[in-house]
Amino acid sequence: MKIGPVGSLEHVGVVMDDLDAGRRLFHEKLALPIADYPDSPDGSAFAVKAGKTVIRVASSQSVDARMGRPGVSHVGIKVASLGKARERAAEAGVQLRAEQSKGSGGRAALWSDPATTTGIPLQFVEASADLRFKEPAKPGFIERVDHLGIAAHSSDKAREIYVSGLGWPLECTQTDSEFFVPVEITSNDKYGATSHTRPPIARVGSGLIALFVTVSDLDLEIMVPLGAARIDTPLGTIPGSVGQDQGAIARALEKRGEGLLHICFKTTDIASAIDRVTKEGIKMIDPVGRPGSRNGLIAFMDRRSTSGILLHFIQRKEID
Repeated sequence: MKIGPVGSLEHVGVVMDDLDAGRRLFHEKLALPIADYPDSPDGSAFAVKAGKTVIRVASSQSVDARMGRPGVSHVGIKVASLGKARERAAEAGVQLRAEQSKGSGGRAALWSDPATTTGIPLQFVEASADLRFKEPAKPGFIERVDHLGIAAHSSDKAREIYVSGLGWPLECTQTDSEFFVPVEITSNDKYGATSHTRPPIARVGSGLIALFVTVSDLDLEIMVPLGAARIDTPLGTIPGSVGQDQGAIARALEKRGEGLLHICFKTTDIASAIDRVTKEGIKMIDPVGRPGSRNGLIAFMDRRSTSGILLHFIQRKEID
């Protein structure tokens, strides 16, 4: 008998030091609808909405920060019953934190131990926040949140937790590999210059495996690097590649362990999206869309111009 998902997406949690900068980023520059959370003991917070997904942005003094970490912090899951969620988590091998706390905005909640959920703090709540969104002054260009990027050590373990255990469907799997094409050049002062290519050579350990697990209106992109961190060129100084992506994920695992890395926004026209945010003062790592996951075009923003939050765009066609 197939068991359904433990719950549905309630929000994606983000923690920032400067909430005013967060408002400018998400509401003014990215043109997302915005709402304020009701007053709560853990301080002020606001939400933006991309498609059906609510992104909750809270300060570094909030419960979100204490139970998660800076940047993309946690994932909120709405459940019918906290008691049943506790039972389901135990059946899936998910442990709850020994130190429990209220949820975002002071709501009753259960928090998972991120060590048992590939580094992602899952916040289970019964009640949704009452939010009234205000539209941005400029036309929107973001369709929805496409996925959340997650660094993990084991794709098998992640699949066991999120698909077999918590019941969310596996959308697809993907393997990214990088090959080098040697170019040999001969330059002669009498006969001139010639060049030719050799067959591609696979870089050992370069690439990654990704699982896409659907949670309501977005996917969890759970990425496992195929090798240790090896970054030949400093990240953010040139457009990305499979090798750069693999190195960045491996480095994140070395420094911070498993967990959430980025938010990806789906857009129908990536060139137009890049142009819009560039004019808003956001620097792009990828000035043009490059091949990315699920046959899409992707472009990363430089986190130095997005208050430390790693964001990127994707333009892709979906297959039912």
